[in-house]
Amino acid sequence: MGRDGTVSTGKGRADVDARHAILPAEGGCTLLIEVQPGSSRAGKLSYDPWRKRLRLSVGERAQKGRANAGVLESLASILGVPEGSLRIASGHTDRRKSIVAAGVSPDEALRRLSSRLEGG
Repeated sequence: MGRDGTVSTGKGRADVDARHAILPAEGGCTLLIEVQPGSSRAGKLSYDPWRKRLRLSVGERAQKGRANAGVLESLASILGVPEGSLRIASGHTDRRKSIVAAGVSPDEALRRLSSRLEGG
């Protein structure tokens, strides 16, 4: 991660500035996510600079909370935290979600996510 918060994807693409999708929250941070349910590339994480959101692909379909469970499972794995420390603050029935990560600072979240970010 660069001093200015940019993250290099290491794939010859322009730097990705994902810090706009990671906001401070009491006791942790809030991640602004756009979910792509039913994806064949589950676990793909990228940044959408237009929407200023992280994009996360999950294999589960958006039926009966399965995609939400997939989002929490994937983020817990990427961030290295237990699923119980994550909660969906808004967007339970929407692709655009706000996820609160307790115990993870915005800088730490960006550092942990940067190793998994792919270019848009």
